[in-house]
Amino acid sequence: MLTRALHLEEGDNGIRVLSLSPGTVATEMQRKIKSSGINPVSQIDWNDHVPAEWPAKTLLWMCSADADEFRGQEIALREDSIRRRVGLI
Repeated sequence: MLTRALHLEEGDNGIRVLSLSPGTVATEMQRKIKSSGINPVSQIDWNDHVPAEWPAKTLLWMCSADADEFRGQEIALREDSIRRRVGLI
């Protein structure tokens, strides 16, 4: 909702507004969470986390004209259609 509101307020001023929901990302922090066993995230299998490169590549794609139709929206890496569009799968 905040992404959409900011897009509506500032899009005409040249401000490009999109947001990214990468899901859980395979980082050292996730390894520490896994070893803690403290919450439901610690139960997620390592292979279910997205590779750290995916959010980075997606952010670059979000800056391109190919992502223009998504201005004012949240990009979710859990969606296969987005992964394909970015070139991740």
